Amino acid sequence: MQTNFPKQPSLVKIPQAIELTIFLIQQELKSRIITKKLHQLGFDKNVCFSGFSTLIFSMMGLHNCSDEFYQWYLNQLDVFCKDINLSDDEALTQQAFDFYVHLLMEKSSK
Repeated sequence: MQTNFPKQPSLVKIPQAIELTIFLIQQELKSRIITKKLHQLGFDKNVCFSGFSTLIFSMMGLHNCSDEFYQWYLNQLDVFCKDINLSDDEALTQQAFDFYVHLLMEKSSK
């Protein structure tokens, strides 16, 4: 099975493990957007929950994350998915890459 990882920003060679992490973040952003839209229509908030956060944290070396960190992560997902149009794959991929960098900066500040 061939997986289509997100496109890399130009002039940057990203290792495949990082591409996978960015792909998972992209799926988290999509899931968050769809979940919020469905909640606005009256559906349960967990109807479209992807749950990739534990895998993303593990792949990034973020072990034993506190509840406060997880809540921060969810809040940041909301911030990063505010203006995303799901039909614009390039913008979604860029937001996923930016979110990855944001997580790395948070990791380095700990």
